[in-house]
Amino acid sequence: MAAAIPAEWNQTPRAPRRGRGPGAGAVACTAASAFGTQALVALFAHALLPPQEETYYTYDPIADSLLLLPCALFVLVVAAFLHALLFTLPALALGAAVARRAGDPAVGWTLAVAGALGAAYAVLGRALGADYPTALLWAAGTGLLPVCAALAVDRRLLGGVPVSCGRLAGESVLWLLGGLAVAALVVGAGRQTGHLSGYRPPEIGRAAVVGTWTEESGTTELRLRGDGTASVIDAPAGEAGPEAVHCSGPATWSYADGGRDGRAAVELAVPACEGRAWERWLFAGTEEAPELFAVVGDPESGELYVLRRV
Repeated sequence: MAAAIPAEWNQTPRAPRRGRGPGAGAVACTAASAFGTQALVALFAHALLPPQEETYYTYDPIADSLLLLPCALFVLVVAAFLHALLFTLPALALGAAVARRAGDPAVGWTLAVAGALGAAYAVLGRALGADYPTALLWAAGTGLLPVCAALAVDRRLLGGVPVSCGRLAGESVLWLLGGLAVAALVVGAGRQTGHLSGYRPPEIGRAAVVGTWTEESGTTELRLRGDGTASVIDAPAGEAGPEAVHCSGPATWSYADGGRDGRAAVELAVPACEGRAWERWLFAGTEEAPELFAVVGDPESGELYVLRRV
């Protein structure tokens, strides 16, 4: 393992340059860009992952991410420089100080100090209600790449290699593009092979649908009989909002199989509602606790009705 580390990395820093001169700015920018790069790649991979639970609403994670991109980039830049200021630069400064006193290579001490800082910040996370192992993983894990990137630039500066802002920006863009490509390939391969399978709504079959389905916090109720007839009580009709109306009456129903990639549904016909009743109720939940739901109005933000079998 030691042979894999470049020789110049194991030099003990000759002078404490932290906090002053152009070198400190280059190290800080490198740490911030490394943190931002890994955050963007992680967010991109998360957007590509299939949902793991029922969302009821229709979302396009890629489109939603693009809409929030300007605000997210601003927040990310602020967070990246705060992370560099509060984590990476202190780790480099303390690691270099300990290395000079002990006469040992700076890399090992810097990584040890980074781990200690991660443990300290995890205590803060635990005080805020997070699980300590999870907080430690986030604090130390997200800090590893920025610290290593800052160490690499710091060693280049110690070796007299000029480091320009343009070169740092170009390297960051290349790392970002490579990370996005790898994330897309990994998530795509996982989804194709089934290793990254997401939530699938239940298809319990027509016979299991027969019964009474009611809303927990409302009065909407569907009574589905085995002969295809039904009774509807306060079914949503028309559009959602302050002027939304409901209707009741006898009805007929049918079971729509969702197929391999679709979603099974119960389709209603309520003559008394003059075609205004919500006719398609989709399945959600699990096979043990199935649900019927409908989103009246905008599929992304309309009024949600969730019925559970009595």
